[in-house]
Amino acid sequence: MRIGFHLPVSRGLPHAARRAHAIGCDCLQIFVRNARGWRARAYPEQEVERFRGLLARYGIAPLIIHSCYLVNLASPDPRLLTRSRHAVADDMLRAARLGSPAVALHTGNHVGAGLEVGLRLLAESLRRLLDRAPPTVQLLLENAAGSGRQIGACWEDFVRLLDLLGWDQRVGITFDTCHAHAAGYRLDSSPWIGRALRQFDSALGLERLRLIHLNDSRAAAGSHLDRHEHIGRGTIGDRGIRAFLRRRDLQHLCAILETPIQHPRDDARNIAHARRLAALQSPSRRPHLAKVVLPSGGEKG
Repeated sequence: MRIGFHLPVSRGLPHAARRAHAIGCDCLQIFVRNARGWRARAYPEQEVERFRGLLARYGIAPLIIHSCYLVNLASPDPRLLTRSRHAVADDMLRAARLGSPAVALHTGNHVGAGLEVGLRLLAESLRRLLDRAPPTVQLLLENAAGSGRQIGACWEDFVRLLDLLGWDQRVGITFDTCHAHAAGYRLDSSPWIGRALRQFDSALGLERLRLIHLNDSRAAAGSHLDRHEHIGRGTIGDRGIRAFLRRRDLQHLCAILETPIQHPRDDARNIAHARRLAALQSPSRRPHLAKVVLPSGGEKG
């Protein structure tokens, strides 16, 4: 399993690539706009070429683009919905330019309009985006912890959404371990992990799982609180993270850490600790994009 980190690009794309290499990333996730805003700066072609060259030199792949936190493709507010659609469409264009095969995003919030309304709006948003998207870029929807009116805290939400989309293979799932644990899919031991993945497979098919966000959870299982914790220090703990990383049916995926950074060395320490728990040899530095996040199976449903 390839392991990487979500890193900032405030000091430029090439700096992010060099930082990823320095801390031992095999893959990388970035924002291409302000994480909590709509603005996105223009990237000069020379900077893009330098960035792509560094990723290739270091063997860092895949590159994942994460949409900003303001995006809500299920919002009943027409202004926010339109702005969200425009932002994700732009993210997908930027992903293609940067050589990324996927944009990861949160499923959104129905804001009191009801789950059915939220799912219909989300499906329509995704349909519009995919109709205009670069053919090399897919969308990866992230499971939610289940607080408030979030969509996607249970696998059944994704089943209903994919039913509306005809099980389009350009839509995959990002499995966030903290969110799943907080939503009630316990991940603190091998038996519980096996149960959670069997439930995922029964509902969606494991081929629909395209990316892992590897985070420990500060909150208890079933708490519905989204509180990321350092690897091994939360309620999933070393035992759960170790068992998850050693799953044979997940080895073709990549795991992106989004753990807290309270000290400059926290990102490197979390990656190193995750590798120790995996107890696997360092993966090849050659990129295997088709095996990491691109669609790999037939349709489900």
